[in-house]
Amino acid sequence: MRPVNISVRLDVSITPRPWSPRRLLARGAWRLIVLGVLAFAAIFFVVPIVWLLLESTRTGPQSQFGSPLGFGSFNQILANWQVLFSGLLGQTGTWLANSALYSGSGVLIAVGLGIPAGYGLAAFDFIGRRPLLIATMIAMLIPSNALVLPLVLEAHSLKVLSSPLAVILPYGLFPFGVYIAYLYFNTPRVHGLLAAARIDGCTEWQAFRAVALPLSTPVIGLVVVLDFIASWTNYFLPWAMYSAFDLPGRYPVTLGIAQQLMAGPSYGGGLLRDLQLQTTAPPSVEALLILVSCAPVIIVLLIAQRWIVSGRLQGVFV
Repeated sequence: MRPVNISVRLDVSITPRPWSPRRLLARGAWRLIVLGVLAFAAIFFVVPIVWLLLESTRTGPQSQFGSPLGFGSFNQILANWQVLFSGLLGQTGTWLANSALYSGSGVLIAVGLGIPAGYGLAAFDFIGRRPLLIATMIAMLIPSNALVLPLVLEAHSLKVLSSPLAVILPYGLFPFGVYIAYLYFNTPRVHGLLAAARIDGCTEWQAFRAVALPLSTPVIGLVVVLDFIASWTNYFLPWAMYSAFDLPGRYPVTLGIAQQLMAGPSYGGGLLRDLQLQTTAPPSVEALLILVSCAPVIIVLLIAQRWIVSGRLQGVFV
């Protein structure tokens, strides 16, 4: 059999576009517009954060009569810290502990129920699977605030309206986490690994525990971050559950901050009085309270980030 020689010749000609001052000017104007929009967005979102950091270093008179972006002293941070946890706002530690209890318990429920539910929807074909997926997507698309009134009525009927369970159980309702887990497990690679485990003699529980669960570390980290942030920053649900009973000892930190901005003598000057934001402590203490309330979210995000990034190394999480 004779060898066949095939030669292919490909001629590619590139014609450079003629240089035009108008095109260069348009490109430069477009870049200036983009940079201007980005600079405006950066200033709009960064300036409040800078103000919070600087405000926590100042005294009450410096806040009222000084520069809005002026710096006080590091010693004032310690003084504001003492006021925050042992002075006018002695319940700050209680509020933070309540938020950690509510959000942490809700995350455990969301992970403990959402990951197996997503795995079951992805790994098994059973009667009612499609309606369950549709119901999960509908529940995911409903705004969380729209469910507060039905949840209040349900908690009242169950006699848990003023208890921590009235907040913890709704925090564990996270249909978006179920859908993320379903998308994560519903891939050919995961299905192939599960099929290999079944061929090797694993039961369904062993396949989930030994194969699917170790691979689900990235999606667990993602669910933890999303549910914790949503629970920690939630205001309307705990307000609806606790406000009618006057239980400040069970408030999360979001309700605690709101309580400081709605009552008592004003330390904020004329503008805050016009907005009916009459703080019961100097603005520097309130700024430190806001910064302290943001710290747990940042810590959880940094810890869970390692789990999320590990999925890229596994080559499964897309």
